[in-house]
Amino acid sequence: MACRRAPAQARPPERSGLLKENIDGEALLWAHNRLMARPEDRRILMVISDGAPVDDSTLSVNSGNYLERHLRQVIGWIEAKSPVELIAIGIGHDVTRYYSRAVTIMDAEQLGGAIVDQLAALFDEDKAKGGRR
Repeated sequence: MACRRAPAQARPPERSGLLKENIDGEALLWAHNRLMARPEDRRILMVISDGAPVDDSTLSVNSGNYLERHLRQVIGWIEAKSPVELIAIGIGHDVTRYYSRAVTIMDAEQLGGAIVDQLAALFDEDKAKGGRR
């Protein structure tokens, strides 16, 4: 299994119950901050999502749209103010309502092609503008 060969910090938790909780805004900020600590001039963050944010503990003490609202705030901030270029792919879930550079696929088998297409579009957009953002 490919996940088992990945470094420990990149693998999902072993307990399957944890995979049902998704605090997308916090995860996006964590990934963004790790990229910002990198020395490269260009940083691209690709989000691959199969659903909207959900966390029972958070939702038990906050409004039903709390996590979605937080995700939208984080995305808005990254897209408007950060040098990190953000792109997204939704698998069976429409992420175009969250991200300005996004595509939705219906099957995980389409993921490889969608990744290449999204990156190519980003580089084409960059070329049309005459350089990097």
